[in-house]
Amino acid sequence: MYYFRRRIPDDVRKLYPGKKTRMLMFSLKTKDKNEAVRKANRHAIQQDALWKASRAGSLEYSPEQLKAAEELLRAHHLKPGDGNRKGLEIALEFFTDHLHETAMMYGEPSDEFEARQEQTPWEDYLPAVHRAAGDMLYAAKRPVFLSEAVSDFQSRRQEDTATTAGKYRIRVVNQFIQWFGDRPIDQYSRQDANEFINRLHGKGNKSGTIRRRLNSIRPVFRDAAREGEFEDRKIFEGLLIPEQKVDTKERLPFTEEEIALIQAECRVKNDDLRWIIALMSDTGMRLAEVVGLKVDDVVLDQPIPFVRIRPNHTRSLKTKGSERDMPLVGVSLRGASKAAESARGEFLFPRYIDSRSSPPQHKATHASNSLVKWIKSLDIEDKENKVAHSFRHSLKDRLRAVETPTDISNAIGGWKNRGVGEGYGKGYPLEVLSKYMNMIVIGEER
Repeated sequence: MYYFRRRIPDDVRKLYPGKKTRMLMFSLKTKDKNEAVRKANRHAIQQDALWKASRAGSLEYSPEQLKAAEELLRAHHLKPGDGNRKGLEIALEFFTDHLHETAMMYGEPSDEFEARQEQTPWEDYLPAVHRAAGDMLYAAKRPVFLSEAVSDFQSRRQEDTATTAGKYRIRVVNQFIQWFGDRPIDQYSRQDANEFINRLHGKGNKSGTIRRRLNSIRPVFRDAAREGEFEDRKIFEGLLIPEQKVDTKERLPFTEEEIALIQAECRVKNDDLRWIIALMSDTGMRLAEVVGLKVDDVVLDQPIPFVRIRPNHTRSLKTKGSERDMPLVGVSLRGASKAAESARGEFLFPRYIDSRSSPPQHKATHASNSLVKWIKSLDIEDKENKVAHSFRHSLKDRLRAVETPTDISNAIGGWKNRGVGEGYGKGYPLEVLSKYMNMIVIGEER
């Protein structure tokens, strides 16, 4: 089991009340070295931001001080907000006396101190934890730091921090904390959000990347406001991103002739990468959906062969509508059959699964790089703007060409239908989906 260990600088030891040593030390709760490195880096970034804010004088209380303040209130049978409740007059009086005695203890026992008390409230002499407890007693809400908010968000949403989406969200939030400090979430401003965009743009991030990062951090703020019952100031809403859409490359669909060429070459190469491409070419499945398939997801012994697309411990799905049963037709049936015959173990494409991670992670990026490199070697127009996702664009066009109803087309591709009624029932049976998918099969597989 890996542990985190770091010395606390003398000038910020006050941020860690009750800590008797000069060291921070706690379990990272993992035996995986890579996961331990990620967690340790996350804690270090948060501490650096905390210490920086404390030294700059922009931090009123640290998360540790607030936790200690809550413990102090609990010891007096109180909790945040109780100062505004009736029936607690005796407990409140005892606690106020305790705070007053503590202030006298920490004040300077001299004539100068006594004289200064006439001009300075005794509360100003309280240690940070006691002052925080007094503030929390009469405050409506306890401050929620951004580092706490992202942990709470992922816990409530059951978002695995070891998945690609979970790690990406943590990375985005950590970068925000590194630049703007780990502060109570309602203390960030729209200026911080705009500066976040400017810094990302200054580092060479394109508008699509910036938009993805905003989409990752925005729900954390929204969730914290809702759960903490304070006003959502919507600092990430409606932000202008420099060069939005201008620097975004248009992903073009493959033509039917190009798909026929790709499928013919897949039959010649006949390996796991080409089976993946074959599966995508006639189903329009996302690359991560294909790479993360398990052997049990492929059902070949039914009148209509199909593949189950479900979230698993290797990869989540983009949306709820992405969970579907996809009929296998054309070369997608051939690719799935070949992969199932060759598979040894749990996953359909084990070469693109990192089994050393816990839980295992798909390597769709590796597959994408190999796929694009191979496609660029073929005689295809505008190949610089055609990638794995182009098969999905092509699928939409091919379904339109055979006049597939929009809701059936969306069911095949896992796209969202509009309207409340579309969410009712189990969806279209395989027979209906298969009918239209067989109409778009190209060449000798028809």
